[in-house]
Amino acid sequence: MAIDNQQSGTIGKLTASDIAWVLFVVFIGLTARLLHIDSQPFWLDEALTYQRIHLGLDGLIADSFSNRHMPSYFLMLQLFSQFDSNNVWLRVPSALFGTLSVGVVFAIARRIAGRPAAIVAGLLMALSPLQVQYGQEARSYTLVTLLITIALWGLVRLAQNPLRASLDIRHPQFDRCGWALYLIGTIGALDVLSDAAPWLLAANVSLFLIWRGLRMETPPEARIGFQRNWRLSVAIILVCCVPFYGAILAFSDGQMLQKFDWIPPLSWQNLRVVAKSAYLMRMAAVIRFSVLPTAVPLLGLLVAVLGGIGLYRIRRRLEGRVLLLGFAVLPLLLLAISLIKSMVLPRYILWSAAPFFILVGIGAAALPRRMMPTAVIALLLLCTVNLLPIYRTETKPRWDKAAAALAANVRPGDTVFTGDSNAPTMLAVLQPKDEVPIGNTALVTSRLDVALERWKQGGRVWAVNGRSAMGPREELDTFKNRIAALGTPTLEIPEGKEITILMFDAPNNGDSTWRSNGVNSLITPPIATATEILPVSRQRIAP
Repeated sequence: MAIDNQQSGTIGKLTASDIAWVLFVVFIGLTARLLHIDSQPFWLDEALTYQRIHLGLDGLIADSFSNRHMPSYFLMLQLFSQFDSNNVWLRVPSALFGTLSVGVVFAIARRIAGRPAAIVAGLLMALSPLQVQYGQEARSYTLVTLLITIALWGLVRLAQNPLRASLDIRHPQFDRCGWALYLIGTIGALDVLSDAAPWLLAANVSLFLIWRGLRMETPPEARIGFQRNWRLSVAIILVCCVPFYGAILAFSDGQMLQKFDWIPPLSWQNLRVVAKSAYLMRMAAVIRFSVLPTAVPLLGLLVAVLGGIGLYRIRRRLEGRVLLLGFAVLPLLLLAISLIKSMVLPRYILWSAAPFFILVGIGAAALPRRMMPTAVIALLLLCTVNLLPIYRTETKPRWDKAAAALAANVRPGDTVFTGDSNAPTMLAVLQPKDEVPIGNTALVTSRLDVALERWKQGGRVWAVNGRSAMGPREELDTFKNRIAALGTPTLEIPEGKEITILMFDAPNNGDSTWRSNGVNSLITPPIATATEILPVSRQRIAP
């Protein structure tokens, strides 16, 4: 069978200028992710990552499966953590994976629509606030995004030359690269995080469209060959992935959806938050379902318009339909599931931003060539200004500051009561390395009855109001009413926007000195040592 070596839609080969541009865009993406990577403290998901990788091998695997996670990413981090004890290094792999995604997005857009499209798509991927935020987290979302983007690259290759994709795998012109990219990316993503599962639907619908195009235009042997290769790819993916998903189902006790009760209910406001943060260059608050104020209000509108233009320009091409499916299937599927159980979160649709930004690049490539240099410079400046607030805005609760204040000031016999059941985990993980752990001095508990009993016995109580992750927040006044039996707090110390520490003297208190933030107060002298830490509740474990 004759094969056309000219791939449909391919804009030439990479030149020295292309390589220079991709290195420039990748450098911007890496800089954006490494800049102030340690400025925000861990939040609950990252604290759980820290705890998990410090378990033994068996414990890590069991803990991952029981919390609906694949162990692969955490095993990789466990190896990585041996090189440095600084927690911030656990975020560096995410920064690297996110940076590599920028390069793959550039390559796909370059292949479909040329260098201008690639530059615009790459810059958006490099400077998207949400992509940068998760590029600075010790979680697996950017790794999944990278792997699915690699798989998308393979699908685009197959869509551009279906005849080569339909050849026998032993044929010298068989598109080994296209199929290999698709398989490696898909299997890797599925074996890292179950959030990648919708990609399997988008990919197979794309393969169906490629097969249908062959059916209409080519001899029967091409259709049969493509179908054979397609079936083989499905078999390989299932063999490599089904055992891991079976393990997750076995550990979940049939309670998969019930464990997502912490996700806010579906609403138009929440849908707007998801769309703005994932696709329209807005910065998201990590534990609040909201977007933060933007410095460039019109940037999102510009991106949306260019995305629509790009989709229109490529609507009749197979690779355009592949991009559309890669972008649309995930949010639409989660929206459908959310009619039963709310599942829509910005990070759950993070990987679908890659095909969307490629569509935006294709739309931008419709501009006259003489305007492109000015347009690229303007886009770079706008995206940079839009991103800068991410480095100075508190997007995660300052449990590090709360842990430091408590570690420096609790005394034997004190009790630390936390309104958030996961707060003991935060205080343990984020405790200062140069201070005695809080749990070695005081009792840390999320049980109010225990705190009250110890207070009645003559111990001071430090009550900590603040949440560690997304979910309902107990307002400070409500928290104070709940612990009103402790009396009036001697001190009220805010730590950032989300956390407040209240100190209650013991009955018949004596004199002592509080040393934090330059505040002096009367405090009960120590009465006993409490080294027990009550078991930490894990009612809310984020996937």
